[in-house]
Amino acid sequence: MQDRTADAYDAQMQTYREHLRRSNRRLAEDYARQNAQHVILAIEALAQAAPVTLAIAQLHHAIRCSPARNFWPVIRKTKGMLFVGSADSGQDRPWPWQRTKTGNMRYALPGSLLFSPWLPNVRRRVRSRTIELERVSAIVQSGENDFWFEIASRSIFFRTLQAKRLIDEIRALQGFAMPDCIAALDRWSGDAQRGSNIALRISQGTLVYSDGRDRCEIEIPAALTPPLSIPSTPDRELELHLVRAGRRSYYP
Repeated sequence: MQDRTADAYDAQMQTYREHLRRSNRRLAEDYARQNAQHVILAIEALAQAAPVTLAIAQLHHAIRCSPARNFWPVIRKTKGMLFVGSADSGQDRPWPWQRTKTGNMRYALPGSLLFSPWLPNVRRRVRSRTIELERVSAIVQSGENDFWFEIASRSIFFRTLQAKRLIDEIRALQGFAMPDCIAALDRWSGDAQRGSNIALRISQGTLVYSDGRDRCEIEIPAALTPPLSIPSTPDRELELHLVRAGRRSYYP
């Protein structure tokens, strides 16, 4: 005998879930329409960063193949910091240096990972993030499949946030060739109290390394220094309706 109560309950739940699906579709469409420009801006920012990552990889390879690679053990011991001795602890600290507890000067060296044996593969990550954002953009613009459309709309926030953090990481590597870093290297190399004969300077787009025994000059690619724009991200994540069954909840 057919259970009419069960059939009525199943029909009611099916109607309820269809209502939630339609509501979620409208929410996803509104969210995608309001935040589609963030995806486009992120793709453009990554395209702008692609030649910079190539220049970073070229500079890193040149350093690894030169005596300048001997600077990595020095900077690794201080966790990416440059320390300069100071005889007068009451002296005002010159920007961008910070004073340590012992009165010395400390400077966080941007791009110190360029001297490491293994540089973060930012080139591959830029390609991967670009492909992911292009897929999201294509699915959102087509708007055909409800399932993939909602997934792509939910991923807008996370994909653009990943792109933003990646650009920040690339800019930190770029900072190695910026004026404040050049001044910091000059100050560190000219300090006679640090107990090391290593000198590292940047002059006219060339990295000059010397340690008493070895000396080398490495040209810094011009593509390393162009300023990069940081893409924007949506103000919030996409929030969809859920079916709740006791302690469990799932998408309809």
